[in-house]
Amino acid sequence: MIYIIIGLILTLAITFFLSSKPLKQKIKSKIKKEKAEGNENESLEHSYIESKSSGLLFCNVCKKLLFSLWGPQYHECQICGIYVHKKCRRNQIQCKFIKSTQSQPSHQWLSGNLPVNSICCHCGLTCGYFFDLEGKSCLWCQKVVHEECKDKVNQLCDFGEFKDAIILPDGNYTKPIIVVINQKSGGQVGVDFYKSFLRFLNPIQVLNIQEMDKLKKFAHIKTARLITAGGDGTVASVINYIKEFDWNPPIAILPLGTGNDLSRALGWGGTYEQLDASHVLAKVINNENITLLDRWNVKIGNKNYKLFNYFGIGLDAKFCYDFHNLRQTSPQLFKSRLGNKLIYTQMGLNDLIKNEKSGLGKRIKVICDDVVVDIPDQVENVIILNINSWSGGVTGLWEQDGNFKQQKINDGLLEIIGVTSILHLGRIQVGLDKPYQLGQGRKIQIIYPSNSYIQIDGEPLSIGPSIIDITLIDKVQVLTNYELTWENRFLKTMEWAEEQNHITKQAKIEIVNRMLHNYQ
Repeated sequence: MIYIIIGLILTLAITFFLSSKPLKQKIKSKIKKEKAEGNENESLEHSYIESKSSGLLFCNVCKKLLFSLWGPQYHECQICGIYVHKKCRRNQIQCKFIKSTQSQPSHQWLSGNLPVNSICCHCGLTCGYFFDLEGKSCLWCQKVVHEECKDKVNQLCDFGEFKDAIILPDGNYTKPIIVVINQKSGGQVGVDFYKSFLRFLNPIQVLNIQEMDKLKKFAHIKTARLITAGGDGTVASVINYIKEFDWNPPIAILPLGTGNDLSRALGWGGTYEQLDASHVLAKVINNENITLLDRWNVKIGNKNYKLFNYFGIGLDAKFCYDFHNLRQTSPQLFKSRLGNKLIYTQMGLNDLIKNEKSGLGKRIKVICDDVVVDIPDQVENVIILNINSWSGGVTGLWEQDGNFKQQKINDGLLEIIGVTSILHLGRIQVGLDKPYQLGQGRKIQIIYPSNSYIQIDGEPLSIGPSIIDITLIDKVQVLTNYELTWENRFLKTMEWAEEQNHITKQAKIEIVNRMLHNYQ
């Protein structure tokens, strides 16, 4: 107890020392100076959130220690990274610039609160102390300097290692990367990645999923690339939206969802590797592994849905439907990926014990390229695949043989497989069994005379007796984290030929159509 009291006394003493009057006067004049220098620059309003950062931090306005006996009473700007007391939020410190009239932009320095072991780019010594806002970091190039070294470094900002990915404040760009992120994905992780991307890029390049309409203003940039950060649903929403105004930039995926099957199929994995935007940007900025992904339409009555991953009717769809309903009614149970998987497993065990049969195999009719598919009576689940990852990372579901071609994401073909029971489904998921390979084709019709459950890319629906038609719409450019295949090299060559005006866009489409079915 005595140590706690001593610690509180020391903290209060430090706070009093750092809030002396001469220091306040110095800060006020400094804010005016920054404002005067910023008149030719345009920035957004600060985007404050309640800070969850730990350690000794100082307010960038009053320079007092940020400390409270009642938990965090201070805010952090997601864009520029300043920390302020709630009462200091209405300040004159300008946020990170989005536009500048300067032909030679200078550094935009932010004082203090540096990461541990920050190194001064001039003298090479450790920069930043525990007891004040010593040291500065540039909001663009990320360089760190001591106060006394600031005037000794080049005053012109080079924008750091990701300069080519940035839309510069003067409006110039090379290969800008636009990020759309679902902050709700992955819990706090989505918020952390959002802040991290804002540190490295122009703030106008980093969008919440609710701001997708802002993507239209980038559609004229032919060299742009897109990172979608979230689950498969986020990726699908972004692709479907940009297709509405005929924009088709190469798309990379940062997996923050639960299943992340499309991310797995494209080589980006089932989860993020490091909670650091620079790690992601480094993988995307010079990535030339561009390929195509088939996009399908699922027509049920007078409604149309888009399909990228897979379609299911029967067991997996019922499972998905129950899981979705539980998450809607009891969201407090779903706070982590591990927790989600444990609940998913428990629900599977319950269904295994019940062992209910729907007789789907006896009643369903599947027509593939105008030929009726033979469905064994014991099949309780029909799944139609566009990619080689299903149900959160199950692979190896399809094998090339004398009757069927190799599965590809850009061949204009869908694969049809069958599962007989929950036990069979579980054995497939752990790699102990294989599904029935039932068919492969360019257009598929499903006729089912009873009420049933379906799922499209993991989104469940309850439907009545229906006729379901699945047909190809077009193809989407995506970035993979795999080595180039011949399709990648071919597409890259065609893109280069169009850029060099050796062929027209229409000629490119016609050539690619002959090699890769129905490219648009």
